[in-house]
Amino acid sequence: MAHVSISQILTAVEGLFASSSWTSNNIKTYPANYQGKIDSNEWVRINVLPFSSELTFGESTSNGQIVCNIFVPSGQGMKRAYEICDLLKGMLDRNSISGYLQTTNSFITNIGVDEKDAGLYSVDFSVNFRSI
Repeated sequence: MAHVSISQILTAVEGLFASSSWTSNNIKTYPANYQGKIDSNEWVRINVLPFSSELTFGESTSNGQIVCNIFVPSGQGMKRAYEICDLLKGMLDRNSISGYLQTTNSFITNIGVDEKDAGLYSVDFSVNFRSI
């Protein structure tokens, strides 16, 4: 197993969200450090969080977590947020990414009404990964 760099992991994950299988859903998607104006009432922010590189049985592995912050209009129920989670689950849950990352089962965390914009409700979709 070759060592997988943090930048390789980021590029692989962001590449998924640039693919037509994701962009065809017409959900605006931004990286974690995006600083521009977001003029949508529905969008996803992608966070790639590497945990560590470990030496296990003589092999170097990388692991971490992908967290997708989902924002939908508040006060309209959970259906749309969970529909987006279903799309993310199909793409990320127990999947191989770029041939060198393997994801685990996903999980959802309801965050609540956004602190900066009460018109938005936030849900986190998270999945752990490890290099293979």
